[in-house]
Amino acid sequence: MNYRHAFHAGNFGDVLKHVVLLELLDALHRKPSPVHLLDTHAGIGLYDLAGDEAQRSGEYRFGVGAVLADMAAEKQLPRYVAALKRLNPELKPGGSGLRRYPGSPWLLADSLRPDDRLTLCELHPQDAEALKRNLAAEFGRDSAMAIHHRDGFEAIKALMPPTPRRGLALIDPAFEAKDEFEILSKAVLAAQQRWATGQLAVWYPIKDQKSIEGWKSGLAKTLKSETLCIELTVRPAKDARQMSGSGLLVINPPWQLKEALTPMLEFLKSRLIRETGGGTRITTLVKAG
Repeated sequence: MNYRHAFHAGNFGDVLKHVVLLELLDALHRKPSPVHLLDTHAGIGLYDLAGDEAQRSGEYRFGVGAVLADMAAEKQLPRYVAALKRLNPELKPGGSGLRRYPGSPWLLADSLRPDDRLTLCELHPQDAEALKRNLAAEFGRDSAMAIHHRDGFEAIKALMPPTPRRGLALIDPAFEAKDEFEILSKAVLAAQQRWATGQLAVWYPIKDQKSIEGWKSGLAKTLKSETLCIELTVRPAKDARQMSGSGLLVINPPWQLKEALTPMLEFLKSRLIRETGGGTRITTLVKAG
C-alpha cells in the first residue's frame, strides 16, 4: 500500500495524536532547559483540507470538523484550537475558516524555543521535499531544524540519544507492512535502550481490539519505564478490515498527564464517537518504578 496522509489529515486519529502531542510539548516547555524533538515518520507537515485528497475522503469532517463544530472546543482543547488558529487566522467558532491542517512536524516546529532542536525524518522522496518546502515557507530556513530523507526506524538507531538529552520522539509509522507492529515493537525497544530518559509517543491504529491488546501485552514485557496507553475508538473495534480507532503509547509520561487529558478525552468522546460501543480510555501499561 502506498500510504498518502493527505487523504486522512484531520481525521479522528490525527485529532487524538495532536491533542496529546501538544500536552506533551507544553509539559516539556515548563522547564527552561532546551529540548530535542524527533519525528520519525514526518509526512509533508501541512495539509490543504480544500484539496482533492481531503475532499475525496471527507475524513476530516468527522474529525477536526466535528470537534470545532462544538462552540466549547476552544475551552476544552485550548492548545489544540490555538494551534489551528495560528495556522488559520480566519478560523471562527464553529469551524468556519478552517482550510489548512497541521501535521505533527508543523506543531513541533511551532513549539521551538531559541535553544531547542528539531529533527524530522521522511522516507518518501517527494514527501521529504514537500516537507522542506512547507516548513521553510512557514518558519524560514531555521538551523535548529534538520530534515532527513531517510527511514525513520533506521534513524532511531542513528540519531538517539540526541543533543540535548531532554526531549520527545514521536514514532508514527504508516503501517504499510503486514509485520509493522513487530517492526514497531523492535523500534520502541531500541529507542528506549538508546534514550532511556527521553519521552516516546508511539501512535498505532486500532482495528481489532483483541489483537491490539495482545501486541501491547507483549510489548509491556520489554519496557522498563512508566507507560500510559491513550485510546479513542469511534465504533466497536472488531473488524480487522477497517480502522475503528487509534491509540498512543506514552513512555516516560510527564507528571499528571492522565489528569490533564481525562476531560479532553471526554470531550473528544462526545464529538467523535459514531457508533455505540466506541469510547476513550487512559490505562497504565507499565507502572512507574
